[in-house]
Amino acid sequence: MASMVDLMLDQAEALVEQNPRSGAAKRRAVSSAYYAAFHALMWLCASEMLPGGDTNSADFERVYRGIDHGPMKNAFQTNGPLKQTIALRDIGTDLIQLQEARMIADYSPPRSNLFELAAVKEHLDRARSVVSRLEGLTGPDRQTLAVHLLFQARRK
Repeated sequence: MASMVDLMLDQAEALVEQNPRSGAAKRRAVSSAYYAAFHALMWLCASEMLPGGDTNSADFERVYRGIDHGPMKNAFQTNGPLKQTIALRDIGTDLIQLQEARMIADYSPPRSNLFELAAVKEHLDRARSVVSRLEGLTGPDRQTLAVHLLFQARRK
């Protein structure tokens, strides 16, 4: 799985290297940076919930696709376990920044210089950092992340 995420980020970097003045290339790269990090997050959660499971199974896909963008953001912003651990809090902060940039990239009307090249490179670096930190999480942090992203707390 990491190879797909790495390829997404490599392609985004290549796109802006080949077209550093193109607003469309910069938008696409920013969007891809978020989605690469989001795929890494989904992979971690599905792998944690179905350890050793068949990654081609319908069950794996169901868990993999169980995370939605809005609830993910809310889970990281809500006071709770995802804010109590520095590693998880920092991952959440970076994912939210990537998500907000992705929304600008995908939904803003056409305009020149929506993203400066340096900002695009920062988003790509941030996404690579998120992926690396996800891969380096401890078992308990992986479990906490998966549980709190896949299952919303019930109101009391």
